Amino acid sequence: MTKRSSRWQVLVLALLLAGCRTSLGTAPPPGGWANHAPTVVERVVDRGANQLLEVRQGQYVTWVRVPQVGARVGDYVLLGQGTAERNVEVAEIGERVPELVTIEHARAVDLATAQAASVGRIPEDAVGVAEAFAGLDALADREVVVHGIVTRVAGAIGWYWVHLRDASGDPALADLDLTVQTKDNPLEGQRVLYRGTLRKEVDLGFGYFYDALLEEAEYAQ
Repeated sequence: MTKRSSRWQVLVLALLLAGCRTSLGTAPPPGGWANHAPTVVERVVDRGANQLLEVRQGQYVTWVRVPQVGARVGDYVLLGQGTAERNVEVAEIGERVPELVTIEHARAVDLATAQAASVGRIPEDAVGVAEAFAGLDALADREVVVHGIVTRVAGAIGWYWVHLRDASGDPALADLDLTVQTKDNPLEGQRVLYRGTLRKEVDLGFGYFYDALLEEAEYAQ
């Protein structure tokens, strides 16, 4: 057995044992977190199974109703899309708030995660997961920037193995899964940009075969 093949076999065994990264809060929404800037909690009303949070995102301040995620004043939160109600009475604070947005998906995080997960501008040279697969023959063995939504993260042999799906949120693209080998450890539901070398038909052994793999990738934002 060669040194290289032995290393890959150890890697595959580690992948079999590795679990997903877990965090407190609800599961990420199918379309990824919707924050356009870090969102900080300024007031909290606990209601048992859910929380009302007054949050600030840049210059914009509003109230949101989210599942119980244990958020406290000063925490940062990731939020999915929601439905707004106008002129809502919040009895606990004796105020009528101009807007209350009910959001199914939320998670309390630290500032670094809130900054990394904020939706930014996608560069013109970046491709989505669907585009990467569609253009695989032409893009193979080239450095590319791929954008997508993180669906799973596993750690093994000094690397994180990040699974991406297309950032469009199109259900028809849900079966397109691009694996990224990286030192970065993103959060599930995070929209990311990775720059790396796109490889075609990578066989790691033990049944681990990838139609496409983005090797030694780094954040591109």
